[in-house]
Amino acid sequence: MSDAVIPQVELDFMNTDHAAATSQINALDMLLSLVAEGDQESLDTVEATLQSVYQHSVEHFSREEAEMVRVGFPAYGCHKGEHERVLEELRAILQEWQQNKDINLLQNYVRNTLPGWLQAHVETMDTVTAMFVASRG
Repeated sequence: MSDAVIPQVELDFMNTDHAAATSQINALDMLLSLVAEGDQESLDTVEATLQSVYQHSVEHFSREEAEMVRVGFPAYGCHKGEHERVLEELRAILQEWQQNKDINLLQNYVRNTLPGWLQAHVETMDTVTAMFVASRG
């Protein structure tokens, strides 16, 4: 994810949250690289880092959803539904890691699925949401 550029949106809190998410994803990716090289200490911190990614997502989505409700954003249900889908996916990935410690599965998710989703989500749903919220003060 380090080479991906997450676009800025019209709300500072969203930009700050997106930057934090990018940093967390990059940190998790780095840990996974170290684990793949046999670093046991890094293996021991993967789960906590993955849980941090999940918790940050819960908090970020909650902030976005509160703003959408506050201004009566028409596509709230669709946007919230996408948040719920991704949180369920993250829960499943976390559970899979806890049970099997499958480095290949987690690396694929962290390097491909999650960054691709974040980029597309910010470019579409978050951009439109931020413009709407900003226009309502």
